[in-house]
Amino acid sequence: MSNEEKLSAEERRAVADYWWSRAEGEMTSFIAFRHVLDDLKAESSPASIVSLAEQAVADEHRHSLWCQQWARHYGHPGGEVKPRSERPLSFVGATHEENRLLRIAFCCFTETVGCFTLRLARERLLGAELRKQNQVHLSDELRHSRVGWGHLSTLNAPQREVVAGFLPLLERTLRVACCDGTEEDAEALVAHGYFTPRLLREAHDAAMAEVIRPGLAHLGIDRGLS
Repeated sequence: MSNEEKLSAEERRAVADYWWSRAEGEMTSFIAFRHVLDDLKAESSPASIVSLAEQAVADEHRHSLWCQQWARHYGHPGGEVKPRSERPLSFVGATHEENRLLRIAFCCFTETVGCFTLRLARERLLGAELRKQNQVHLSDELRHSRVGWGHLSTLNAPQREVVAGFLPLLERTLRVACCDGTEEDAEALVAHGYFTPRLLREAHDAAMAEVIRPGLAHLGIDRGLS
């Protein structure tokens, strides 16, 4: 009996629904990266970074299609995938110009956490196809994180101060976005692409400790982190 065949009907339905939810999340990332691309152009980011962002937009759309395919594989009936929001992310107290910088920084953080989430999940995945897709997805996510980190490295002192001043809010927003979803403690389903709260928290915390905090410190924009 294969690992998929061992799933109960309820578990299989949960996995299918979760992959569909991931498809919606990737479609939301597709929209978000289009906003970030506009922000990078408005901020006159280097052409190499803009090019990476353009590729990221296409990648995120492709990721949504992947997730839809896996949802159907596990029995989801399909349908229209819609982004959870089409509005540009905005932060309370930030001006229009400041929000451009903050969206770029936040995208950098979410993509970095995404790398850790996929890496942790791969250890538990069963099935060669899932592991192969995870590897490609992680490669894409790493490249996407370089969009934000690359732009942050170009900031002047006043711009670094803007990002530094909003870091507590960015950090709180990141934790909510990465850790406060509808996932349940269904550890047996991780093997099929399900991200449990434990896995998401572990990935978030590791990304903060191992990359985001050190990266910000290296760039001189770490004031305000808790």
